[in-house]
Amino acid sequence: MRVLIGFVVTVLGMVGCGPPDDGRLAVTGAVKLKDAPIKDGAIIKFVPLDGQSTEGLVTTAGGAYSLPKANGLKPGKYSVVASLGDGKTAVNPVDPDAPPGPGGGTNIISKELIPPSWNRNSKQQVTVTADGPNKFDFDIK
Repeated sequence: MRVLIGFVVTVLGMVGCGPPDDGRLAVTGAVKLKDAPIKDGAIIKFVPLDGQSTEGLVTTAGGAYSLPKANGLKPGKYSVVASLGDGKTAVNPVDPDAPPGPGGGTNIISKELIPPSWNRNSKQQVTVTADGPNKFDFDIK
């Protein structure tokens, strides 16, 4: 009986010992806008489509992005949404002399440079696989 209990405890302990990354995988790639690398500041968001418990958000640097394994994505399909503001053109011009807040002050939201087909109307998808590599390059037109 003691041997059986010891075996069950050992098996249950092994089942509970999953990888510390919780099955997450690194995701990397390059991002271009109109055939030129996006140097810095674009936001790439991976939204789960298969009920995964992971969602990714990463910014570009030097034309590339990297989501390390510790913060990576679980296998499955993801919708890809990209965003990049021009950093200077206010979407909703405001009165610069008014105090900060609704209707006044400085507006930090700038004009979106990414087309709607990669943004609010994105139908872009990728599939993250356990055997990888999960490298997804995006050429946004």
